[in-house]
Amino acid sequence: MHNYLSKKWLLNAGILCLFFTACSEETIVYSEIENPNYTINTLTLPLDQNKVFQVSPTALGGGGKFFFGDVKGSENLFTLFSLTLFSGSLPPTALYDLLADSIQVDSALVYMQTADSLNSTSNLSLYSILGTEDNIFSEDSTSYYTLDNFMDFENNATLLHQIPLTNIEPDSAGYDTLNFLFKDESLELLKEFYFDVDTYPSRTLMLKDDGLNELFTIESDESSYQPRMRVWYKATVNDTTMIDTSILFFGDKGLSIFSPPEVIEEDKSFITLNSGSGLQSLLRYDLDIINDLERNSIVKNANLILNVESSNLEDGDEFYVVVAALADSVENWDFTTFLSDDESLSDSVYASDPNFIISRKVEDGKIEIPIQAFLQSYKNDIISNHGLMLYSGPVNSPFDKVRLDMDSVEVLYVKP
Repeated sequence: MHNYLSKKWLLNAGILCLFFTACSEETIVYSEIENPNYTINTLTLPLDQNKVFQVSPTALGGGGKFFFGDVKGSENLFTLFSLTLFSGSLPPTALYDLLADSIQVDSALVYMQTADSLNSTSNLSLYSILGTEDNIFSEDSTSYYTLDNFMDFENNATLLHQIPLTNIEPDSAGYDTLNFLFKDESLELLKEFYFDVDTYPSRTLMLKDDGLNELFTIESDESSYQPRMRVWYKATVNDTTMIDTSILFFGDKGLSIFSPPEVIEEDKSFITLNSGSGLQSLLRYDLDIINDLERNSIVKNANLILNVESSNLEDGDEFYVVVAALADSVENWDFTTFLSDDESLSDSVYASDPNFIISRKVEDGKIEIPIQAFLQSYKNDIISNHGLMLYSGPVNSPFDKVRLDMDSVEVLYVKP
């Protein structure tokens, strides 16, 4: 499975953790931990509250990839993307300029790149969405759950071209190219249903596979290898001069629409994390015992250890969990979802406290999260105990789902 964002973010999270460990109102001399006049003690933090909640999933495409195929209980419906209205050349040429009487379009090529290998019997089809408005989808709000709020994309689409998904193999640079070449009759379709932005101003294209049963990705508009369209044409300048040239249009925006894994009752009984369906979790531990510690007590070590109860991870998959302190108190510790019409059940957005955020990877069937910085900050009145929020890391595949067992936390601390 793929890691879709740079792991540099994880290093930054670790740096943040180290920084906030040092942000104490009291001077802590860590060498004193080894002082024989100090004693290392142990205590256990009991779990006070927990919940699973569902937020609106982020768009699939924001990580630089468009997704295709059926994988781990998720099914690709289609991918939407648009190209720029104007070409990247100077002076810029608009799509509608290519319909002028003085211009003869010879051919066009819509192409995109992939870092995946694939040899399938499936096809990839390219459609034009016949949208009569400029913006017919949003990278921020269009998802499987919100499709009813937008036009019916599939029933307002015209097929432009189709290519087989066979013998796809990246070259030495790491990419292979998928080419939709338009000439003759197919070119006339492209001119009528895509270049004519006066009639169809949405400039939206749709990619759809026909039953691909494995995961396949294409570089999205946020990648440096974004989808592009090159158009070759001849332009009449005057009675005696004609230029023969080409121009290039670039990917503008896009996203993939997947039906996510179904949320079931069992998900609500564990710490369940899955970015594709928007499942996140909250934990709150009873910290009264921390309040009772002597003023100069230092938290030497504290690990939140959560065992994997079940997951759909396969060999080679990596799964990172982000843990952040909550900035505000939680009113409702029952399951909540953004899909509910009941306002009391739909308030599922929680702000995190920037004083504590950390990420760790699931390894050997468990995840071990150091939270001594959180506890020390709480002891020093830097952080309030509203709880901890856990969610799937941005580098994870949106199709990976993990359930974790809840447990208490063992704390090692030093006091005079």
